Parts: sequence; structure tokens; C-alpha cells
Amino acid sequence: MVCCTKRKGRCEMSEKVRLDIAMALFVLAVILPACKPAQDAAEPAIMAGPTPDQQQRLDLLKSRGTDASLTILPARVGGNPFDRMTEAIGWQLEQKGLKNIELGKTAFAPGTQTDPAQVAASLSEYIKTASITTEYALYADFNGRERVNEIRAIVVDKSGALVWSERLTPQDRAWKALGGDGDLLVCCTALVESLAPRFGLNEQTAKAATPGEMARIMAERSGVPPEEETAPLPDRQKAMKQLGPQATLVVYPARVGGNQEDAASAGDIAKMINEAGLFKAEPAKQSLLLKASLADPNEMKNLWDLAREFREYVKKNPVDADYVLYADCLFNPQNWEQGMVHFVVCDRQGEWVIVDMQNSHHPDYQSIKPVSKQDCYRLLVKRLQSYR
Repeated sequence: MVCCTKRKGRCEMSEKVRLDIAMALFVLAVILPACKPAQDAAEPAIMAGPTPDQQQRLDLLKSRGTDASLTILPARVGGNPFDRMTEAIGWQLEQKGLKNIELGKTAFAPGTQTDPAQVAASLSEYIKTASITTEYALYADFNGRERVNEIRAIVVDKSGALVWSERLTPQDRAWKALGGDGDLLVCCTALVESLAPRFGLNEQTAKAATPGEMARIMAERSGVPPEEETAPLPDRQKAMKQLGPQATLVVYPARVGGNQEDAASAGDIAKMINEAGLFKAEPAKQSLLLKASLADPNEMKNLWDLAREFREYVKKNPVDADYVLYADCLFNPQNWEQGMVHFVVCDRQGEWVIVDMQNSHHPDYQSIKPVSKQDCYRLLVKRLQSYR
């Protein structure tokens, strides 16, 4: 997937990339298995329909519309608070038009309670003593083994009175319409799609929405450079394409596993690129192991941190070639979905030409299903070919 695509003469992030910014694409491989309950929770009872008083509160909430103020309590994923999920919920609601959103700092813990009515009652007591300054508060819990298969959400007003409660499974309309997948991106969207009408949010409010505090937080999380740095990429890619296969390319050894240099990869990748007729490629004469961390759960940030480090290296260590390439790969021999392939191409001045991210959400990655270093390199060459 190209991190920046050309549209109307400028570089813009696609909506899918914007969602990638919001979420950790490997979180399901890390959080849920580590937080499995000792046994499956008992099937909770379904709460009865709204009482007349609750219906009045629902009607009031909807009448407040985009001006309603909401605190999103730390969302729980696999039993633990996960700030990225909390932020993603807020960001999507802001995109729907909700203007006044705050992120709660203290998590509500329902303990071992599974009955929705009991959880709602405990949340009500919690809100009465919490420092909530908004009109409403949202609690969301994402549960499952390996993949999310249940979402529980409760909205209360500032007095703790129940306004709305929902239990979603992959078979419910909002979730099923998105494919019923347990991916956190899908689950976040399913919750927001189910919740938005309660706030009177619709297509019209979304069209009128403007970026606010949630967008600012997501921009900080993303690590994506300001537009003036990414806008020139389409023109540089066009210039690279015009040079054709005679353009020279130096290939540095790939980083594998986040902390190892695959010394042989520079020659292997260069050979594959030459055989594909993409460049006149040759391996770099020196080794290079970049230090950009993969610790942040936001894959997009990791990609751009790597891109910045490589750009600075090329500027300080110029080579006699039109372009230089560096790749970063993770793979799981037992599960092709748990991996990624990032690569960066700079020109001889050290400026970015390509910054490319691939993971299991992207068609080219899915077509190869990499479970080895060589699979990752084949994917790299396939992606590079798409720019030629």
C-alpha cells in the first residue's frame, strides 16, 4: 500500500491509511492472547428495552446532536485498558460530527461482573464519584479469544443514569455489515456505527464535521510528516519512472526482526530487481543497521521513524547512484498474517521517493503471504514494480 497517493496534484492519505494511523495492526497478536480469561465468560443476559425514563434520556441525547459533550472512558481490550482504542473511538465520532469529546484518564473496571445490568449499575456508581465534566460518558469493552467476538458499550449521563446499553456480536447488523471480522478496526467502526444514531449523527453531520482535538491527537500518534514533506513524493516517483530501467539503485541489507541485518539480502534483492528489469541495481558496499524502533503499537509511526532515519543517513553518506533502498521486515513462519514489510527509497540527495508499508491488510501482502525472508523480498520487489 502506498502511504501517499497522488490526487488532484497533491499527496493525500487514503482513508485506509488514516485508519491504520489510528490502530495497532498487530495488537490482536499481542494483547488478546496475553489476556485470555481462564475460561469463557458465561453468556450475559440481554438487557430489557428502555424504560420510559431511559427513553426520555435517549431522546434528550439525540436532541443534543453534535453539541452533546462526551467523555470516553478508557476502552478495554481483552480485559485491559487500551488508549489507542479509546482514541480511535473518539476520532471516528469526531469524524461523524460530534464536537465535544474528552478522553477519560481513569479506567472503569467492572471486575468479574458479566451481567449487563450489574455492570451498568456499577458504572453508575463510578460516575457519581469520578471527575466527569461532560454531559455523558461512554464505557466500551472488547472481548474475545484471539479475535474480538463481543463488544459491550454503555452510555450514562453525568448523574450516572443509564442512557444506552448495547451488546454487539459479529452477527449484529452494524458489525455484520462490516464483514463480522474481529479486527480492532472493524470492531471500533461497528461500535461507532451503532452508537452514532443515538447522538443524532448521520451523513449530514459527517459532511459538516471539522477536525478537532481527536484529529490532533491522531496526527501526533501517526508520526506522519507534515504535508510539505510528503507532497513532493508523487512528482519524484514520476521522475523516477521517466528514468526507466537505466536508473541506478543501491540496495542496503534489509533489517529483519527489528534488530538484525541480513547481510546476504542486499545481493539477493539487487539480483531480483535486475531480473525484473526495474533498475540497474547493486548491493551497497557497506553494512547498515538502522535503529528506528518497532516498539510503538502504531505501525505507521514505526514506518515514518524508519524513513526519517534513512533519509538522514543518505544525506550524510551520499552514494554514487540515482536511488538507494532500505527495507525492514518482520514475519512469522507459522502465521503469515503476523508480519510486515516496509521499505524506503531515497534519491541521491537523500529525499524520499517511496515510503511503502505492507501488512496483512493489503492485497499484495495477501497475494504472497510471507512466512520467510525470501517471501518478504519477493513482496518488496512486487511493490517496487508497482511504481515503475
